Amino acid sequence: MTAAAVPHEVIAARAVYKSFGIGATSFAALEDVSLSVREGQFISIVGPSGCGKSTLLQIIAGLSTATRGEILIDGEHITSPRPDKIGVVFQEPLLLPWKTAAENIEFPLALRHEPTARRRQRSQDLLDLVGLRESAQLYPHQLSGGMKQRVAIARGLVRDPRLLLMDEPFAALDEQTRTRMWSELLQIWARSRSTVLFVTHSLIEAVYLADVVLVMATRPGRIIERLPVDLPRPRTPDMVGSEVLGQLRNRIWHLIAGPQP
Repeated sequence: MTAAAVPHEVIAARAVYKSFGIGATSFAALEDVSLSVREGQFISIVGPSGCGKSTLLQIIAGLSTATRGEILIDGEHITSPRPDKIGVVFQEPLLLPWKTAAENIEFPLALRHEPTARRRQRSQDLLDLVGLRESAQLYPHQLSGGMKQRVAIARGLVRDPRLLLMDEPFAALDEQTRTRMWSELLQIWARSRSTVLFVTHSLIEAVYLADVVLVMATRPGRIIERLPVDLPRPRTPDMVGSEVLGQLRNRIWHLIAGPQP
């Protein structure tokens, strides 16, 4: 009998160090950050404000460079943006207000001068994926906050990236919308099978969504714990109040808060 194949390593971060400033005014934003993410995993990153979560995501995205260390995607060094391999979704949807939902999704393909027919088909496929086919011709001001983020997610997936980076994409949404977006994101992820690296301040969100939660500490920013999430999939809203999720959330809280006086 053939052994089950080990999932391919999509992200490898090796001893990443990032400093800002010069001389006596310099400080380490990240120090000795290493991680490995395998194909199809959903990984959450949590930590206190200022611990370097977003900085790490920017380095992985190729939007910033590490002072030392290296980032590899599928074994290839990343030193600049690679939209063919990496999709990014930010806290703000950053949609172009003069373009429809469909046109916003198509925009990365239009920049590459892809044929119109291919752009439109890809946009329609992704609108179906995120449940917005009926909203294809609406403009951003006609969309709710959750709908805008679904368009942003679709745009992040338009070039079929190996990796989707998400930097607090639901932080600006109200609690009810945010909770609905968890289920919608997991459905999108299950169908697209992208590898996801998700930054959030919400410990419940981190645990509910992820296969593994990476916990960061600050001064300097570093990963202090890797916690597997022992919740079955598909995830359901009832799990938010489960003992397993609550215990893991509390463990993360104590790791972040540190020793109490």
